[in-house]
Amino acid sequence: MHDSEISGAAGLSLYSNPEIYDVAFGWDLQLEMDFLESCWGDHVAGPVRRILEPACGTGRVLHALADRGYQVVGYDRSPEMVAYASRRLAPVGGRVNRGDMVSFRAPGRFDVAVNLVNSIGYLLEDADCLAHLERTAEALRPGGVYVVQFSYAGEPPELAAFGPWENRERGLATSLTWRVEREDLVRRRSYQRCRIIASRERERRVIDEEHVLRCWIQDEFERLVERSPFDLVAVYHDRFEPFPMDMPRTGEHGNLYHVLVSRGGA
Repeated sequence: MHDSEISGAAGLSLYSNPEIYDVAFGWDLQLEMDFLESCWGDHVAGPVRRILEPACGTGRVLHALADRGYQVVGYDRSPEMVAYASRRLAPVGGRVNRGDMVSFRAPGRFDVAVNLVNSIGYLLEDADCLAHLERTAEALRPGGVYVVQFSYAGEPPELAAFGPWENRERGLATSLTWRVEREDLVRRRSYQRCRIIASRERERRVIDEEHVLRCWIQDEFERLVERSPFDLVAVYHDRFEPFPMDMPRTGEHGNLYHVLVSRGGA
């Protein structure tokens, strides 16, 4: 059996290996899509037809939304992800562009944007986060909604480690572990490690790399939103129940969905 280490130092990474990523992070999206549609029904004025996904990765979410009849567009900074997602979405009329969350300007106007599983956490600086919110607001019609999912600092051990999560698809077997190794509250950095063992027939590959994400604090996030073209109107648990707006949000609550509405009226 052949072993090869895939790491950022070698010029390859998790985001350069879309097939491994797609299988390793695969799960049934039906309940989450049901929740998103319900959320839009509660918070979006008028019909939702066009959806934008920043950092769309392999296009799994966009494909699930296209299957429900939406027009979908995504973007991602990884050329490998863009190529993979483009092939996936071509049969359903979806489109994926190359771009990063700070500078990408979307084609046309959208009713909704979604950013799940803390992809926004890769924006480490306030200026980058604000630029992203401004670019996303530009892409939305007035009153459009941006649903952003992330967790706050201080996750307890049972939430700070995920896996091993095992999947198998298209002859590829994966075992995923993701954990928060430490948090630097002074610099607002969360140091996390992803390890995936992927095997197909006699080939075995290992991705083992550190990811540095933003360490989110509630007050800081709310101040950023106040400076942005959005209003925070609702928060939901990752189990999809409403989270009380007057209740402090910390890491013990897991990945929360934040509903941002672009200003300017419906």
